[in-house]
Amino acid sequence: MKYIVFIAFVVIILFLRRYIIQHIFTPKVKAFKKYPNSTYEAIEIELSIGTIRGWVIKSERARGCFLLIHGWSSNKSDMLRYVDPLLASGYDVIIVDVLGHGQSESLEKQVSIESFVQSITATIDYVWERSDINSKKIYVLGHSMGGVAASIVNSTDLRIQALITDSMPTSLKSISKSMAEKVTLPYIPFGWLFVSWFLFRGGVFLKARKEWCLERILKNQQSPSLAIHSIQDKKVPITNVDVLLNDSNFKQVIKVATKGHHNCVKDKNFWDNVFHFIANHEGDTVDEVY
Repeated sequence: MKYIVFIAFVVIILFLRRYIIQHIFTPKVKAFKKYPNSTYEAIEIELSIGTIRGWVIKSERARGCFLLIHGWSSNKSDMLRYVDPLLASGYDVIIVDVLGHGQSESLEKQVSIESFVQSITATIDYVWERSDINSKKIYVLGHSMGGVAASIVNSTDLRIQALITDSMPTSLKSISKSMAEKVTLPYIPFGWLFVSWFLFRGGVFLKARKEWCLERILKNQQSPSLAIHSIQDKKVPITNVDVLLNDSNFKQVIKVATKGHHNCVKDKNFWDNVFHFIANHEGDTVDEVY
């Protein structure tokens, strides 16, 4: 009887493991919703671990460039909602599919936070090699998990002029809940096991626990950082900004009242706040704006 119970237990664990890998820790490849309205250049960045594909959309001026990074299970077409105001303000826009998302291929067995970090760093490298893009003024706007990865990069990479995060989770617990979406299990022990397995399969468990300690990352942003978050975000609750206000070196935190996880950009002051922040990024205090 004991052996039967043990075998049944192992079978259940293996089934749950397979389900977790396929439905939580493997990004869903979503069909492209649309393409840029403006003329764009399709680009490919070849890496030993895969191929990053994206778009370069040039403005009429070259005052700087914005790198747009999507979130988990998303793709570059979802970031088109940010493009037009940036082009109108004279910024070139680079949007890429993170490795393992959209049209970007990954040879790694597991897409992870590392995939996002590698994609951002490789794209910055690419921008620096192009003489027709102003690489001295690179701004990064990351949504959700894209914001987490961009913060990791911004903690060490001095090539970023400023960072804007939109609806960013600020703890492994929040990342786990965000990735799990409709799976509502207690974080302890299930959520912790989920995110631990996610990091383990990505080969970055120890790195994430030591080098990528978010509490330390958020205190060590090398370039000015602005966080925007909706008070009505149910996927990544507004409480995620508490650590940014109380224990980080983010220069500014802005709370908006738009509905949903993807709608901060619909706030009427979104772009005024972003461009004002860029123009006045020398400030030393954290402001909370409603």
